[in-house]
This record gives sequence, C-alpha cells and structure tokens, in this order.
Amino acid sequence: MKTKIISGLLCLAITVILGSCDKWIDSSLNVDPNNLSTASLNVILPTAEAGLAYQMGGDIGRYTGVFTQHYTGVSRQHAGFYSYIFTESDVNNIWEFNMYAGCMKDMNDVITIAKNASAPHYQGVGEILMAFSLGTMSDLWGDIPYSDCFKGNANLTPAYQSQQEIYTVIQGLLDSALVHCAAAQSNFKPGNDDLIFGGAMGKWTKLATVLKARYTLHTAKQDAGAYSKVLAALGSNNFTSNDDDAQVGFGSVETEANPLYQFMDQRADISMGPVLIGLMDTLDPRLSAFAAPDGNNKYSTESAPGTFFAAINSAVPLVTYAEAKFIEAEAAFQTGDKARAHAAFIEGITASCAKTGADSATIAAFVAMPKIDPGEATFTLQNIMEQKYIAMFTQSESWTDWRRTGFPTLTPITGNQVPRRFPYPQSERDRNRVQLEKVSGGVTIFTRVWWDK
Repeated sequence: MKTKIISGLLCLAITVILGSCDKWIDSSLNVDPNNLSTASLNVILPTAEAGLAYQMGGDIGRYTGVFTQHYTGVSRQHAGFYSYIFTESDVNNIWEFNMYAGCMKDMNDVITIAKNASAPHYQGVGEILMAFSLGTMSDLWGDIPYSDCFKGNANLTPAYQSQQEIYTVIQGLLDSALVHCAAAQSNFKPGNDDLIFGGAMGKWTKLATVLKARYTLHTAKQDAGAYSKVLAALGSNNFTSNDDDAQVGFGSVETEANPLYQFMDQRADISMGPVLIGLMDTLDPRLSAFAAPDGNNKYSTESAPGTFFAAINSAVPLVTYAEAKFIEAEAAFQTGDKARAHAAFIEGITASCAKTGADSATIAAFVAMPKIDPGEATFTLQNIMEQKYIAMFTQSESWTDWRRTGFPTLTPITGNQVPRRFPYPQSERDRNRVQLEKVSGGVTIFTRVWWDK
C-alpha cells in the first residue's frame, strides 16, 4: 500500500513538474545557435550588402563584361561565354543561391523586420538594396518573380511578373525608401554594420535619387518623355562627388578577399577586352589602374585586370558619382541641352580619372585632348557612351547601356549577334516549370527584354 501511495505521489509530482516546465526552464537553452530562426538587423544588413557586392563584382560583372568585351574569355567556361556558349546551368548559382535565396532574401528580411520594429532607416536601406537587386535581375533576365517570393514552403513556385511591372515595383520601393530614410525617428539605426555608407542616411537618400534616374533612363525606348523625367529625378539631391559612391570594400586576408581578385588568383580565365583596350588612349590616366602590363610591358588584350579592381582589398562599385554625371549628360543631350550635357560629360570623365588617383593636372591635360573632348558644339552621344563605358569597367550596367544605345560598337565574336539577356536557369525549369513556361516561350539569349524593344 505504501508503495502504491509513493508511486502515485511520484507520478503526480512528475506530471506537475512536466506540465509547468515552461514556467521555470529557460526556453533559450534548447535553441541551436547554428540554426537560428531569426537574426538582428545589424547582422542581416552587412550579410546582404556583402553578398550583393560579391555577385556584382563576381559572376554578374564577369559574365556581362565578357559580352561587352570589357574582358576577353581566354580559358575554360569563360572562353565559351566569350563565344556565346552560355547555357541555363551557367546561371543557376546567380539566380537560385546567391541572389534570390541569398542576399535578396536577406534584404526582404531587413524590410520586414524593420517595418515591424518601427525602424524606418533600416527599412529604407533594405528597400533601396532590393530595388537595385530587382533592377539587376530584371535587366539580366527580363520577366522575373518577386511578389510571390520569400514565402518559404508557403509558395515554392512563385509566379513571374513582367519586366514592366518590376520596373513599377522598383520605382515604388525607391519612393518609399526616400520617405523612410528621411524619417525623424527610428528605433534602430544602421551604423558600422552598414558596409556601404556607415549609416549615413543622407547618402542613402542620394543613392535612391540616382537609382530612380538610372531606371527611368532604361525605359527611354518605351517612353518618349523619359529623358526629361531623368533630369527631374536627379533634382538637386543626388551624388555630388566621388565621396558619395556606393561601394563595398573587401579585406586584406584571403577569407575577406575581393571577388575578382579571388577569381584571377584561382582561375585567371579572363584578360582585358579588345573594345575597352581599343578605346583607352595610352595617355588615359586610368589605364595602368584598370589593366596590368602584359608580357611585353604594354597594355593589350593579354593584360590581366589591374589592381584598382582586382587587388585583394579592392572595393566593388555599385553606383558611382561618375555614373550619375554620365546619366545626366545623356539625358541633357537627348533633350537638346548640350551645354549641360557637355559639362556633365567632362565631370564624369574627371570623376572617373580622379577615383583612380590621377592628379588634377594630369586629368586636365587628358580631357583637353580633342579625341577625348571634341567640344560642346561637336561632341556626340557616342562620345558620352564610350567614356561612360570606360568609367563603368567591371559593372554590368555597361551591358544595359549598350543594349539601350548601341554604344560602344560591338562586333560579335561569333555569328552576327551579341547576347542581349541571360538564359533562364535550369533550376527554374526543374522546379518552377509551369510558371517559367508562361514567360520563356521562344526566348533565347538574343531576345530583347521589354525596355530594349
């Protein structure tokens, strides 16, 4: 009898204890630190920024650079890319792991968490980064998914949106970001975790302004009023010097190395491209920064990329003051304001040269060369776009510029066409075929995207 009573009391005690575990056991004891379900904004933001910069300075910059002949593909896959052998499997990593499931998922988390935490400064930064990423992805592929993305198991087959819709989303994100970046109060604010601007919200506002102008400019074939809208978008609150450049720096140890440095160190399948080398005058102060001397101590298509972009700690540019001035130059030129266009053109060249460390006297002598500056009365859109092409070395935006304007002149490496878009990835064909086939019928790498038609 005593045994039964003791057993009964023991069972009752165990039941009570187990039933009230949540009242006395610290729930954090059972959290796997290597598999967290949430993270703080100051952890997610630098991960998103570094991931984006690694892609822009890595695969995206290299692949598009081969098409624009910023680079020559000399070995292995890049020799194939240079001859336009570019397949669905070649872009899997960019789409699936590095952008959508990588930095874009992080950006979406920043926006969501910041919104719920009443942290508009973080939200604005997340919106700008997402707008930039959507612009990049849509310019590479055309129609892409967005509104149905980032829902995990709730939606594994997101629908595609037209590029025109995506461009509306981009402008909406940037408009929202302008409001949030200017908010007087924010419960949490970016600081040292912000690898681009260190939490300087005024610079983020300027970046949003320049991006609004960039993506408006892209639509000029579809909108006759785009050039005037670009100038209006730039207004007076955009980049004013190279100090405003949006870029991400890398470290001086191998685990923090610049992506182009890593690629050249490990593979070196590219060299300088024929169009870029052909356009750069031997007196161009950027030449020795952009390219390394070849075996004959000259600069040629046998030269490797130089240390300005390919050193271990080189920064990866996302949007620069030089680009902003060339955007202004093109838009002003197309609206007939040649005086403004010429001034912006000269400033774009000057800013690009100064960024590589050239002194003012050297830059002035270079710009004074008639082949560089034919003068306000005679300079052309081709002059603007060729100098922008040089200034935008390593950046995928040059491929967009060529598709929009036809400058610089590119001679196909093989066949009679230069690629105008990326192929949709094999991973989408395998896992999201129904949605993909709604937009991919008849599409090849030579098919024009919406704004290019």
